[in-house]
Amino acid sequence: MPNRRNMMNPSAAVELVSLFRYQLSMCNLTGDELCLVITDTAFNPVYSDACLGAALELGADTYKQILPFNHALPKKSMGSAWQEADLIVFMTTYRLHYHEQMAKALERGSRAIMVVSPLEVLNRLTAHPDVIRRTKAGADLLGKANKIRIKSDAGTDLVMERGSRPALAHYGVADIPGHLDFWGAAMVETAQMEESVEGTLVLNIGDANFSFGRYMESPVEINFRESKIIDIKGGLDAILLRNFLKAYNDENALKAGHTSWGTDRRADWHALVRAITPEPGVAGIDIEAHYGNIQIEIGSNNDINFKGKNVSMAHLGLCCLDSSLWLDDLQVIDHGKFVPQELQ
Repeated sequence: MPNRRNMMNPSAAVELVSLFRYQLSMCNLTGDELCLVITDTAFNPVYSDACLGAALELGADTYKQILPFNHALPKKSMGSAWQEADLIVFMTTYRLHYHEQMAKALERGSRAIMVVSPLEVLNRLTAHPDVIRRTKAGADLLGKANKIRIKSDAGTDLVMERGSRPALAHYGVADIPGHLDFWGAAMVETAQMEESVEGTLVLNIGDANFSFGRYMESPVEINFRESKIIDIKGGLDAILLRNFLKAYNDENALKAGHTSWGTDRRADWHALVRAITPEPGVAGIDIEAHYGNIQIEIGSNNDINFKGKNVSMAHLGLCCLDSSLWLDDLQVIDHGKFVPQELQ
């Protein structure tokens, strides 16, 4: 997920209340619930102000919690507040979806949504019933399967096992108790079992490393053995990828973390070149959510949703077009197009 600061005139909050009100209503926020808005001292205050106003208009009990940016998070009361909330909306520079107190809140029945994408993305990728339907249907299929296979004409041939890991539907709203989501998301995901990824991933020209804010200029071949990258072949893009991962000095930074496919026709594959915010990664949600693309993420998968065991500071999203995917013997994607009717 993108997690960057976005700056704008604070007066914009007035105009954004209706946008946040729609998204909160799709999260099923009602007048008898408590909505907690969380931000920090480094994040754009416009989002939290607009969210606060929207929740109040919906009649919910609402307040805002502001965390310090460059100091340790509080050890007292913060987590208690999260567990009391029915809906948590967080727009922070922290990755709170990795925090143990957030996990406890979800276990209690809170629901949560992360809001960190640029305003243009929030406006375009609001919650949509068709995206929600398609994503949930995809997660249902994934939850019935164990083996995942990905192939492409460019040379990708990867196999992995889901095992007991959750089959996740992320569709942009926190609509049921215990669910954590991300505004703009439209992905079916799982953290495959550690050591189960075998084979070759080929990033073709035009595929994306959205964490770099970069499209591939030439093919990159990445070979996996027991989920660990054993070599990266290619030109400049391969050199950048090799050096970036090596700089972590961490064996876990070389391991495949999770796998997903995108489900939203509105998501813009060209967002990385259209992004008006000059920080790498801010347009990542468009790439991840793009209809029919397949992602292999390198690095951490130990967040609240994925429940994986790979702990690393690395988290690198590699997304591919025109690829095919099977769940056991069922073909789900054929060269970037969905095969089952319920996913179309």
